[in-house]
Amino acid sequence: MVLKVPTGEELLDLARQALADGLVVEVVHDAGRTQVAPGTATCCAIGPADSERVDRVTAGLPLL
Repeated sequence: MVLKVPTGEELLDLARQALADGLVVEVVHDAGRTQVAPGTATCCAIGPADSERVDRVTAGLPLL
């Protein structure tokens, strides 16, 4: 499932919240070969985990 956050800072906040809740998180940083600056956080993966645990962090986000 792909969800959307409004800003890069909110993406990092979401990742920090998921880590604080004990979830596995991996933030992906762009290589900078296209439209964004090198090192920009562009997405994150949360899980694997039970959907209830992930939903505590992501429930308010819209689908992309």
